[in-house]
Amino acid sequence: MSAEWSYFVNKDPLYVAVVLGPSSDTRRLLTAGDQFSVTFCSEDQAELADFAGSFSTTDIDKTTSELVTFGEPEVTDTPWVKGGLLALECELRDIVPFPVHQMFVGEAVAAHVPPTSGPPLVKHGPMYTLGAPVQRTAVVAAAQYIDDETIRVAATGPAAEVDEWRITLTGRDGEDVDLGTHPSAEYGDFLADLRLPQSARSHDGARVRVERPGAKPGFARLAPRRPA
Repeated sequence: MSAEWSYFVNKDPLYVAVVLGPSSDTRRLLTAGDQFSVTFCSEDQAELADFAGSFSTTDIDKTTSELVTFGEPEVTDTPWVKGGLLALECELRDIVPFPVHQMFVGEAVAAHVPPTSGPPLVKHGPMYTLGAPVQRTAVVAAAQYIDDETIRVAATGPAAEVDEWRITLTGRDGEDVDLGTHPSAEYGDFLADLRLPQSARSHDGARVRVERPGAKPGFARLAPRRPA
């Protein structure tokens, strides 16, 4: 997903450049691969874009957020995120090294344009609409198993007078399991490994709800445990 650092660099054929810093896990994946997809965000994806930019794939499986919906690729093997202004499937054509960042240049081989979309999301420091700054009102969350007894939960949300995040696990049977109230991590976001009570250790297919005072809650699909 992109609100900055992505550019159209050639019209025909259409080339897209994505610039990534040294700490980006996506940079490692692209260096080893030959394709990528990029979604240019719409205004109503501001909170999702903030979440995506706040965590690395080494921290959490960000695709478990219920705000992430993938579209099927037509030419490449890389899915794309729905809900933006434009999504492009790209084949990697060049890597340009800079002193710190690297630019990955891809040729767009398939384009996905929604039938309707809102205004673009603009980021230059804070995130903006085509005018006023975006006001965050909702939590965005992701969750995954660390082991049979522990899940990792990540979330972003607006600042609150009371710095707390309430985490709830909801099983497939609809029963809620309270995983407690916790303070923010670094930079005001939430990232923590939470030990599951014995009664909640067989909840494959469950959802995680993250609540923050004054904000709409965020939900994540709890990713199934992977075989060891």
